Formats: sequence, C-alpha cells, structure tokens
Amino acid sequence: MTSTGQVADGVAPWPDPALDPATTNRCVQRLIVAAGGYDEVVHAVVDDLGLPLVARILANEIAFRATIPRNPLPLCVAITITFRDQSERVEFAIVKDQPVRLCEAGATELAVHARWEVTELVKQIFGPARDRRAGACATSFTPSPDGRTDRMPHPAMLLQSWHANNVVMSACAASPPSLNDLADRYLTDKGGGLHWFTPHYEHHFAEFCDLPVRLLEIGIGEFHLMPGAGGGSLKMWKRYFRRGFVHGIDIYDKSYLDQPRLLTSRGDQNDPDFLRSVALEHGPFDIVIDDGSHINDHIHNSFRTLFPHLRPGGLYVIEDLWTSYAPGYGGTDQRSAASGTSIGLLKTLADGIHYEENTGASEDTDDQVVGLHVYHNIAFVEKGVNAEGGIPLWVDRNPVY
Repeated sequence: MTSTGQVADGVAPWPDPALDPATTNRCVQRLIVAAGGYDEVVHAVVDDLGLPLVARILANEIAFRATIPRNPLPLCVAITITFRDQSERVEFAIVKDQPVRLCEAGATELAVHARWEVTELVKQIFGPARDRRAGACATSFTPSPDGRTDRMPHPAMLLQSWHANNVVMSACAASPPSLNDLADRYLTDKGGGLHWFTPHYEHHFAEFCDLPVRLLEIGIGEFHLMPGAGGGSLKMWKRYFRRGFVHGIDIYDKSYLDQPRLLTSRGDQNDPDFLRSVALEHGPFDIVIDDGSHINDHIHNSFRTLFPHLRPGGLYVIEDLWTSYAPGYGGTDQRSAASGTSIGLLKTLADGIHYEENTGASEDTDDQVVGLHVYHNIAFVEKGVNAEGGIPLWVDRNPVY
C-alpha cells in the first residue's frame, strides 16, 4: 500500500483520496451495518466495494485506533486481508513516540505478519463486541534482520516485535479504552484537571458504546489562535464509539480535522437555520453535546432547535453549567440561577417531566423528556415518551392528617 505520510495523533488520512468524504463515509457505514449481520451480508458489501477499498478502510481505522508505540527500533507489522481468491497486504510503520501510519512495502524492518479473512476482520473492527477467546487470525513473527526463523532472535528484538504486534492487534479489539485514557491521549479537558466529566460520560454512554451511533458536538475547541489545534474530544468520541459517526460544529473552520467517521461544519450555534441544516444532513442524532460558547442564550436556542432532532432514547448533554452564575455569559452571581440560564432550563425541564401533575404552561418538550441527571457542571437530558398518565384523579390531593 502506498504511504500516506505521517499524520498527527488521531488524524486518520482518507483511505481513498479519489473519493469525496461523503462517499467514503457511506462506504464505512455500509461496512458497519453489514458487520452486525450474517457473513453473506459482509460478502455482498465487499463484492460491491471491492477488496482494495475495504482493505484501505480497515487499515485506516486500525492506524487511527492504535496506541503510540514504545519500541526504540522502527519496525513494521504487515496484515494480509483475504477474500475468496483475492488478497490485499497493508503494512504499518511502528516507530517510537510516533502515531502508527501506513507505509510502503519494505520501508521498515518486518517484525510480524498476520493474515485475516476479511469477514472476520470487518466484524472484529466494526461489529458488535464479542467475548471471543478463540484465535481470529494467523500470525508469524520474523524478528530477525535476515528473516531466519530457525534460531532464537535477540531477546530485546523479540520483545520489541511483540510490542509492535500488540500495538496493531489491540487496535482490532472490540472493547475501547476507558474515556479517562482517551481524554489523556487526545488532550481534551473532559478528563481530570479542569473538568471531571469522563466518569459521568462513561456511565451514561455505556449503553451506546456498541451501537452505530450518530453524535453531534457543539464546539470543537477555542483554538482560533492556534491553527491545527483542537478537536480532541471529537477524536475521543470516534475512538470510543468504534461503530459510530461523529460530527462537530464550530464558529471557526475546523475542516482540517475531517476524516472517516469524523466530519466538521462551520457555523454559529445560535443560528437555528444552520443547526437545522446540520441535523437534516447528518442526523437524527443519538447524542448531542453542547460544549460551545457557554453563553446562556445560545444554550437555550441550541437545545430548542436540536432536541427535536434527537432520537427517542437519546441523550442531550450540556456542559459548563457554571456560566449560569457568570454575568458575562448571561448568568447571575446569585445563589439561584435565573430562568434564562442553563440551570434555569434544567429547572424548567424538571417541571416539564411532571406536566401531568401540574397546571403550568406547557412546553414542547414536556412529553419527550423522561429523565434528567445533573452533576457538577454537566447535565444529561434523556429523550423518550413521557406519557405515563400521571397520578389518577381519584388520589386525594388534599389529605387530612
């Protein structure tokens, strides 16, 4: 496979530059859907797309997921992907402290060669998680400069070869790393330090982890003075939701982050027309995360516009609730947040959940919000059918004790 060149950690090159991003993602989506079905469904998709493109898509995903290597000696791990009487070989450069990348054959000393049948590899990478204990591929080690296998290689070389193999093979594993580890890898503040959001995210997102979700995040990073920076949480979501598609919006151009399963759009989160256009093209969404301007009016407007484009059973997340108490963001410095703040919105939603028990003015979301989870500086709103009928009228509203 032709080298795609070195890329920054977590920025995957397009598997086929001749295809536009939308077409590429449609191909990836077909593989994800097929991976959850029968083998013959995978075969039909591979027949249609062709093994060369499928092999590039799988190799691209492996390179993105792989951890940063530690082996001092540059090595190569090769994978041959087979389908009927066809085969495609891809090679990965495993270099210390550098992202794993695709390389030309023979560019780096070969340490390990693995053979995967395409159906098994597609299901391993894009299919539902399986508690697999049996072998899934054939592997041969060649940790010797002359390629000989009849004598013991130097122990240091052997250990480095094993490490290189684990870097690539662990990227094929069904279970993602923890969000704490991913937040650290991709340098997003959702982990420990400024915020402590990842434990809450892991708790609420666990049920989505194995599904082909569509996630939208508002705000990609306040890095307009640092070209090329930002996007850490988008990469984190892409790695965590290994069958999902991630879309980010920002007021600044972040298109340099675009890659398979991760796309960006430029626009204002306070512009309902822009938000609706994104939702119509890339939604409906399973998860929406507001980590945008944190201006309270913007939070309200974004929620009212995007919540209708959230699937039933989905989650709408609002970060940085502290701006409810910051006048510069439209908040108040009093103990009780005003109605126009993000905390005020959550209070309204709590009343709306109980609309069948109160006589207040109705909201459009009353019969759609079924749960509300509020933590320090972050809240999760659950969408569903909120129509249980309320407490029966024969229950005494004015008991005498």
